[in-house]
Amino acid sequence: MGLILVVAPTAVVVTYAVPYSHMGGNTEKGSSYGTIASIQQSEEMKSPTWILSGHWGTNLINKTKTDFNQTNQPKFDATFTMVMLNGSARHQHHISNYSLTNVKTENGIATYSGLATVTMKAGPVANVPVEIKIINNNGISNWFDPAKVEKHFGESPIYGTVFTKKDMESKGSLVPKA
Repeated sequence: MGLILVVAPTAVVVTYAVPYSHMGGNTEKGSSYGTIASIQQSEEMKSPTWILSGHWGTNLINKTKTDFNQTNQPKFDATFTMVMLNGSARHQHHISNYSLTNVKTENGIATYSGLATVTMKAGPVANVPVEIKIINNNGISNWFDPAKVEKHFGESPIYGTVFTKKDMESKGSLVPKA
């Protein structure tokens, strides 16, 4: 594990950086990976309230609905941490059990609609409508039906980036050499 120091005006935060393969998933041929790095606002505050950071993996990118079948299921899995801007209320969410219902592509944006299980404080919520947009194969947005998740993520999408081949090749550089 590598060590990254983040210096803030009043504190030093130590964070361990690990390669994707150690963050809950193994890299699979034909799959794409990336990060989540987003700011969400709460409905009450109408201003930035939460920092979201994490990772995701999928086999959806550059595929159509007919590319999937019983032996090649569509996948989207994500894990991200949420923390309030003041550093309090840290917690995690996991997205799993994705099922694809529709795919459309327009102007360089592929939209994958489906259902997923989202972990919440009270436990997993199944069959949450999810819209995953891949933007020019570089950006990603994830939108979860606010009604199904008690508006926990706000009403705007959660954003992130898509790793390039070069990003994936260099992911091992986060681990110190022995």
